[in-house]
Amino acid sequence: MLPLVRIVVLGAGVMGTATARLLARRDDVDLLVIDPDPDRAETIVRDVGRGRAARAGAGDPELPRLLGSADAVAACIPYRLNLEAMEAALAAHVPYADLGGLFHMTLRQLELDGRFRDAGVPAVIGVGCCPGISNVLARAAADRLDEVRSIDIVDGAVEDTDAFGVPYSVDTILDEFARPAMVFEDGRLREVAAGSGAIRYRFPEPLGELEAFYTLHSEPATLPRTIPGVRDVRWRLALPPKIVDGFRLLVSLGLASEEPIDTPSGKAVPREVLRALVGGMPRPEGPPKDLEVLVVEAQGAVEGRPARFTGSATFRPTPEGIGGGPFGTSVPLVVAARWLAEDRVPAGVHPPETAFPADQFLSALQDEGVEVSLSVQDG
Repeated sequence: MLPLVRIVVLGAGVMGTATARLLARRDDVDLLVIDPDPDRAETIVRDVGRGRAARAGAGDPELPRLLGSADAVAACIPYRLNLEAMEAALAAHVPYADLGGLFHMTLRQLELDGRFRDAGVPAVIGVGCCPGISNVLARAAADRLDEVRSIDIVDGAVEDTDAFGVPYSVDTILDEFARPAMVFEDGRLREVAAGSGAIRYRFPEPLGELEAFYTLHSEPATLPRTIPGVRDVRWRLALPPKIVDGFRLLVSLGLASEEPIDTPSGKAVPREVLRALVGGMPRPEGPPKDLEVLVVEAQGAVEGRPARFTGSATFRPTPEGIGGGPFGTSVPLVVAARWLAEDRVPAGVHPPETAFPADQFLSALQDEGVEVSLSVQDG
């Protein structure tokens, strides 16, 4: 009988649920689900038929004690809480992984590297789909090319409904649509407007051609530091038009604002109102049908000749009923948590492209059901 691997899932939302379901594929996982809402945590435990539930938030003083016996913690929480969760993991001396922050949070998390190294604790930040698999594909490009000059990342999705919906955390997507994006071009980081840099990108069917545009993301925060010689790093997002138009309208109306406004009923924070309304939206009935495709293209050279790397990952709904989008985000976190629990990541705070051997990590994702394609061509 294999020894139990004790993994904590911190957060019991959509991504926490998906992460717990995927971890429960392995009989050797001892699961603890922690959330400020104990009913949500208990629901996941009942859903996967295994594990325990506990009540705590990222900043709860009880959290280090609850983490103390774990082999790894997989944080599925709003990215603004990542620092608090990291502090709890560090206090408990437990290896840590999360789904990422939007550029500025990533830089703040990297500042904890020295403390994690001194404590002998590993942490992998931003190990979802994007950031995460996108970073590992960029590393795979660098492993295959003698020189990498540019990296372009495009992520596209189609939803299982034609109506407006929320493909992931409402706070994250509002920040992506409202806050200035960062791009790395000609060796320099610069700030650009959210939604700028739009191109028409042709994905494999059934996605087809979608508009892809700049949003604030973490890849330009780390890849220029970790891929030697790269001069350009760009990230673009492509979503169904109804979702894009809907969020652009919400942002233009001021509903992404976190500043209180006066209303006839008193003061209200627009984003809090929107968050509450979105939380009450009905979910599509029946099994999920959404699909997500991530593509990383790198231009460079092999033996002095121009060469182009293309890496892609495709995410489809799983037998457990996890949608393609949640699957693509949670499955790399699952692999990372297991590798952390197995002492396969050195101490310190790492982005995904330096935490793992790229080909081995991509192979582990394939074992979990991710469709991965890698190629190098002249030109």
